[in-house]
Amino acid sequence: MVRNAAAAACGLVLLCGVAAGCGTGQREAAAEAAAEDFLGALDRGDAAAACASLSPETAEELTASEGEACEEALGAQGLTGGPVGEVAVWGDRAQVRTDADVLFLAELDDGWKVVAAGCAPQGEKPYRCEVGG
Repeated sequence: MVRNAAAAACGLVLLCGVAAGCGTGQREAAAEAAAEDFLGALDRGDAAAACASLSPETAEELTASEGEACEEALGAQGLTGGPVGEVAVWGDRAQVRTDADVLFLAELDDGWKVVAAGCAPQGEKPYRCEVGG
């Protein structure tokens, strides 16, 4: 009986581990898809769609700092699209690397949104981002 309980417990732990791994893969895929939407909009020159991919706070910050609508302000940043490279997810945050830059995303109630774009590492200092951050 103890052996069966131990086997059941081990099976449950294994099942939970597999389920958690699948959940992580799904979250990475969702973050990647959101980044691809943003980058694709940049490639198409669709500033409205790119702005819709930003978190509300990032869009508001961009509008306030540039003194113009998000679409115009984002277009003036000179961001480029391109293919997604590496995706890393930690809880409700993600980092997406492309050949040209790094994006940071947050998982909100309505899905993954870009909170910072055009980011470059600064050694030991925090990333420097053109948008958000």
